[in-house]
Amino acid sequence: MGILIALLGVLLILCVCDVRMRLAYYLDRRHRFAVMSRMQNWGLRVIVAVVKAYGGFRVRLQNRLQATLPERFLILSNHQSLVDIAVLAYAFPRHNVRFVAKKELGRGLPGISFMLSHGRHALIDRRGGFRETRAELIRLARFSRRHPVCPAVFPEGTRSREGRVRKFHSAAVRTIMTHHPLPAVSVAVDGGYRIARLGNLIRNLRGCVYRVRLLSLYPPPDQRGDVQAMLERAHDEIERQVNKWKRSERQRSRNTGGPRSRSWESPYC
Repeated sequence: MGILIALLGVLLILCVCDVRMRLAYYLDRRHRFAVMSRMQNWGLRVIVAVVKAYGGFRVRLQNRLQATLPERFLILSNHQSLVDIAVLAYAFPRHNVRFVAKKELGRGLPGISFMLSHGRHALIDRRGGFRETRAELIRLARFSRRHPVCPAVFPEGTRSREGRVRKFHSAAVRTIMTHHPLPAVSVAVDGGYRIARLGNLIRNLRGCVYRVRLLSLYPPPDQRGDVQAMLERAHDEIERQVNKWKRSERQRSRNTGGPRSRSWESPYC
């Protein structure tokens, strides 16, 4: 019953956000992006709060950074599910995050689609031409130069449904950094692959622990080669963190003599 209440609550929040963002976009052209940013941050954070309260979902966030986050930076994260968008917005409550996402998400999802397609995110066609994709990324980079927003890139390019960290691709990050060199924050996430599909969401939401860890803050790259080196370092430390979580999970399963309890929380979060 709790999961049903949580899912209905999420749908209601998305519909409310959809209506309010549309009103702001079409009727208040002067302040529409500021209003949409507030609605995005409010909506995504309330969604996480509702699912935590009624669905038994938990987010374990740890910040390993030694430095204070700047106003603008690039977020580099592994990718496991659509829920990553809400969780990353939840992890950076004082920053306006703009995502690089696949074009298909720009239609059909209440609240989410309008936010992504009209809120100055970058929607790219993974099967389309390089020129159109590059133009979207350049627009995002220039928007982040003029406004205090943080682009978020999933360098794997697609979701890892089994939770393994895949190879990072550099094209999107390099394009953004070329037009707006930014500091970058590497973020490891884990748990989303268990609720990536609707059926899994209903079965596994209760007791699901979504782990998020901010790992490193990289300075803006000075040269082209610096982007690739930064991505390789970010990939390696994200992969190490995700593998560490999974090893701890397997060890607990062996110690208890059975499968992992769905309510278990990693001591490494």
